[in-house]
Amino acid sequence: MGHHSDDEYSVAGDKPEVEFMDFQNDNTLQDYQSDDGPVVVTAPFPFVNGKPKSVLVGETSADAICIENTSCEPVDLWSVRIFSSNPEDSYVLSMMRPPLNDSDEAAKKAFLGLTSVEDRTLQPGQTLTIWLSCMPKDIGLHTSIVHVDIGDEKIERVAFLLADDNVSMALSSDKPYSRRQGSQRKQFECNTFVPGSRPIRQHTQGFKYKLPQYAIPVEIRELIECKQRPDVLSEELSMINYAKFFSTLLVMEELNLERPTCRRK
Repeated sequence: MGHHSDDEYSVAGDKPEVEFMDFQNDNTLQDYQSDDGPVVVTAPFPFVNGKPKSVLVGETSADAICIENTSCEPVDLWSVRIFSSNPEDSYVLSMMRPPLNDSDEAAKKAFLGLTSVEDRTLQPGQTLTIWLSCMPKDIGLHTSIVHVDIGDEKIERVAFLLADDNVSMALSSDKPYSRRQGSQRKQFECNTFVPGSRPIRQHTQGFKYKLPQYAIPVEIRELIECKQRPDVLSEELSMINYAKFFSTLLVMEELNLERPTCRRK
């Protein structure tokens, strides 16, 4: 078994994950300084009105990454690879433009998606075009980080796509929210006071039939006032004296309620 240097072998670790990137407040994710060096790398899927491009779930979206050597010397392009994607494996690279959604099955099967592109040399003034494509399987934000190792530099580009289905795209509005101003806005005068009107009082009909007054029998009143017990309460309850028994109890309760009233008076 021969000996090999560390440059020939590497240990594959866990796949890197795309952390949360606030594209709304971080302008560096899309505003690249493309003319800083001799190599110009374009950014795929530029924002539309400050937001990621909206695509349909299940349809392939592709954009080109153009790598141009603006120097007078050849430049070694070591690799172009997808560093990470979220969701995982949602983006692929290719040297050919991906087939459109209405392409035949033969063209779709012949398409070869890659996660990295092999090394090559860019001659002065040469431009290499590499396609980055994504076919979302679910709604939501799809992100990819692409690393371009060229010469002694490592250039990073970040791609954003917002996947929607037919329902969510139909509900979304292309016009931003704005309050009506000028002549279209209704003006209300607050100087004059307009009194409100009382609601019409509905006629309430009284009771047509009233219950007659049932006076307390005098003999029971006298017995109770003399602290005597009515005879019916001493009898055994039966079907014959049932009504008289409970009527006497009700009368005694009414007499008991009269006492606090008399005391207040």
